Amino acid sequence: MESFLNRLLKLYKIDEKEYLNLTRNLSKDDLEDYHNFSNIEKAKDRIFQAIRNNEKIMIYGDYDCDGITSTSILVNTFNSLNYPVGYYIPSRYIDGYGITYEMVDLIKSKGYSLIITVDNGVAQFEALSHAKELGIDVILTDHHEIKESIPECYTIVHPMLKVNNLKLPECGAYVAFNLSRALLGYTDDYLLCLASLATISDMMPLISYNRDIVRIGLDIAKRSHFEQFDLLMGNKGIEDEKSFSFNIAPKVNSLGRVLENRQVNKGVEFFTSIDKSIILEDARIIDFTNEKRKFISNEAVKKIDYTKYEGKSFIIDRIDDIQEGLIGIIANKVLNETNKPCIIFTKNKKTGDLKGSARSLEGLPLVDIFAKMEELIIQFGGHAMAGGISIKEENFEKFDIRINELASEYTIIPKKKLILECEKDELNPDNYHLIKSLSPFGEGFEETYLSIEYPCNAISYLQNGKHIKGNINNICSFIGFNFNKDYGKSGSVKLIGKLKNDDFRKGNYLSFVVEEVL
Repeated sequence: MESFLNRLLKLYKIDEKEYLNLTRNLSKDDLEDYHNFSNIEKAKDRIFQAIRNNEKIMIYGDYDCDGITSTSILVNTFNSLNYPVGYYIPSRYIDGYGITYEMVDLIKSKGYSLIITVDNGVAQFEALSHAKELGIDVILTDHHEIKESIPECYTIVHPMLKVNNLKLPECGAYVAFNLSRALLGYTDDYLLCLASLATISDMMPLISYNRDIVRIGLDIAKRSHFEQFDLLMGNKGIEDEKSFSFNIAPKVNSLGRVLENRQVNKGVEFFTSIDKSIILEDARIIDFTNEKRKFISNEAVKKIDYTKYEGKSFIIDRIDDIQEGLIGIIANKVLNETNKPCIIFTKNKKTGDLKGSARSLEGLPLVDIFAKMEELIIQFGGHAMAGGISIKEENFEKFDIRINELASEYTIIPKKKLILECEKDELNPDNYHLIKSLSPFGEGFEETYLSIEYPCNAISYLQNGKHIKGNINNICSFIGFNFNKDYGKSGSVKLIGKLKNDDFRKGNYLSFVVEEVL
């Protein structure tokens, strides 16, 4: 049989030269030159002018992990410059997304003359025009899709407005991080790790500079043990990209999803404070909020009836007894379970309109499809694969019919698992490390599944058949949860899953976590 490595590289459609490039040693010298961002020098000059003139500067962010880390990056940058600034994370439930006309008035009343938006701004035309009328300069840093024009502002720093445009989607924190590098004149390790976290959290494609910053950030985070990261990890320390995607990012995101007051700003306080007591208290609030988020969303997911989605190309549904901030989690769950694009709506208590969270698949960019049904949409913002949308309640059925008509005109490419067929003895530490050498895994670069044939008569059952387990070889066992099926005593099945270090046996042992049985 062909070597494990050769089969692995073929699965990822890369050759040995590309493999060596993907796994090469990296340092901060490999980061993108921040000068590649058009207007970054203009932004830097205006900021230093504000510092010289002792102007009040406001950082205006967003309520998700990307927006909180973006804001934290710039607040920490100004702290390093010994220049205090104001910051604000809007409440999803009180303020809504992005900088608003009313908030510009409030910012003006408090004497601010320069606003730096992070992770928002490209869709806030009215607010930014109002800022100009009031004599406030706005440095717009954002990564969301630019429509036909750019709002009035002093300057804009955006991944799609680069000197050499790679057309690579990058998160808001990546933009803020590069502005911080321009302002500081060096690359700060902690700020790099925050941008790395946001790249994973905002599901940016893990290629090119996105991949590099995540690899470098994870390496620094493992070695540096920044207190904020360690606290959100339960003092276990950073292990790999899953530490960001499964442990830290959901906790930070929970603030904007669950809290209906302005306590979401605790996220920035947590990432920027040097007071240990404040950091510990904020960590407690974040953990408590995340537990509340998990309970509410898990209860909602239990009630989902997937049979009602059969025969649909694009799933449209509504759940009115849940917070707006949690419908994105439900939408992700539906997408993963059905392999179909979807929007989950809920009724906005203040306006009576339906607010939706949209998730799509390759081949069906949300921006394109929503542009063809503008008459039914109040507002939309986001990316090709994810976004938020508002519609009138009376248009719900029309919207459902129309979007399914339009979706039928596209060739949707369902998510497919990368699966590598293996022999039992290939599930060993050497091959486990070969797979891990390709990490970080994430959007656009998924971790491969492994598949082995296994005799039915060697399967053991736990908790009255609820779980399955067995031995694959002398250093690797398997475990599978919630299968509830007796596979009999004859023939064999195909086990599909992923390798991980065995958490219970000490030494060089592996566990094969089964996700599917064929």
